[in-house]
Amino acid sequence: MNPLKDRDRELAPLERKFNHFIFSFEQFFKSQATASITLLLAAMAAMFIANSQWHEIYQDISHMAFSISLGDFAISYSLHTWVNDGLMVLFFFLLGLEIKYECLVGDLKDFRDSSLVIAMAVGGMLIPACIYAGIAMTGTDVAMRGWGIPMATDTAFALGILALLGSKAPRSAAVTLSALAIVDDMGAVAVIGLFYTENIHLVSLGYAGLTLLGLMLMNLLGFRRPIFYMLGGILLWWFVLQSGVHATAAGILAALAVPTRPYAQSSWFSRNMRSVLNRFEKNDRDDKSILEQQEQHELVEQAQDIAAMTTTPIQRWGHVLNRPVSLMILPIFAFINAGVALPSELDKIFESVVFVAVGSGLVLGKVIGISLFAWFAVKCNFARLPKGLNFHHIIALASLAGVGFTMSLFIASLGFANYPQLLAQAKLGILAGSVIAAIIGTGLFLLVKKEEEEPKEQLHNKAGLPQTDPE
Repeated sequence: MNPLKDRDRELAPLERKFNHFIFSFEQFFKSQATASITLLLAAMAAMFIANSQWHEIYQDISHMAFSISLGDFAISYSLHTWVNDGLMVLFFFLLGLEIKYECLVGDLKDFRDSSLVIAMAVGGMLIPACIYAGIAMTGTDVAMRGWGIPMATDTAFALGILALLGSKAPRSAAVTLSALAIVDDMGAVAVIGLFYTENIHLVSLGYAGLTLLGLMLMNLLGFRRPIFYMLGGILLWWFVLQSGVHATAAGILAALAVPTRPYAQSSWFSRNMRSVLNRFEKNDRDDKSILEQQEQHELVEQAQDIAAMTTTPIQRWGHVLNRPVSLMILPIFAFINAGVALPSELDKIFESVVFVAVGSGLVLGKVIGISLFAWFAVKCNFARLPKGLNFHHIIALASLAGVGFTMSLFIASLGFANYPQLLAQAKLGILAGSVIAAIIGTGLFLLVKKEEEEPKEQLHNKAGLPQTDPE
């Protein structure tokens, strides 16, 4: 008898249970629901601390100076600035990768397939901005600076709610909302670049352009190692920051230069992976673990290298960044930006033009704009509804699109950077409007009857939502 095999047989049931638990946890960890819950907890923590006896500590943390120095060279900004102008660049870089992927091979590749979400996104940006402007006109001229706040949709929160709804929401709803959010984010990025940039320094902007050309040249020459693009991206970020254009634009620009071609073709992958697998099986011994067989360990690492050379950088880097951005950077951003003190008399907040304008734009503007433009596009045979969706679902999706948390907070911090009182009112409007939109959207999905859907293998489940028939 072999004692090692006997031990393995005894541990096998326990190991299978443990592995099942780990797999289930990893699936939950990767889901959009986790990202939205983490984001929500961070925002709630910020609101709690900002309205507690520790509110001064919260302000001190936000304005705490953080410096990086090398000899005589030093960079010093507040933690708030490092998060909004530094860490958020990675969020915009990931967003740029998603936009590039969708435009090349995704749902936005074919205009005939993407015409519905384009129409919905246009309506979801124009009408909220118009509603905000109409209400803000009754206030001061400064209040008009926030017209871009209700245009945005928070992808993590909206898709997270769909994930929690499970089978109550059609699978095609996730695809439609994902594409809608991508187009919506493209519009938000354009608004930030065109309307929330004030003083331009042409010399720094020129250096940024040369750096971007260098990144694109590396792509054309076949460079695929991330270190080159990381160094170039940091240099691009610095020049964009000095140019007066908001630094997060560097993330979008750097994403445009990321390669979409792998080192090797699929035939090369199959041939080399088969060779590695054969050598692995020949060296496999039941009485020894991989810890005791260095050659097998080297073969596993070789297989990882082969896989990395066959996948594209745009997919691989996006996959690597997805969880850190969703579960670390965005919650930090939410914690630093969402904390706002509630007024002593809550009913007085409704007298604030900015609060009412932001809340109305998110709750009413998104529903009216997205639903109306979708209806018009379908009636004019400009677009068609995806299989499994009806207009009731479109209205429910439009309500969820009113959750504008992350990008809305970002635009508010730009528009009212020098007006803390208006910024506080805008934040309260974002929080209130997003909560109301989430409640309405969730309620509508629970009430709407599902239509017959396409087979799930025909749907590209980008949002990581649980299937109706769980595995």
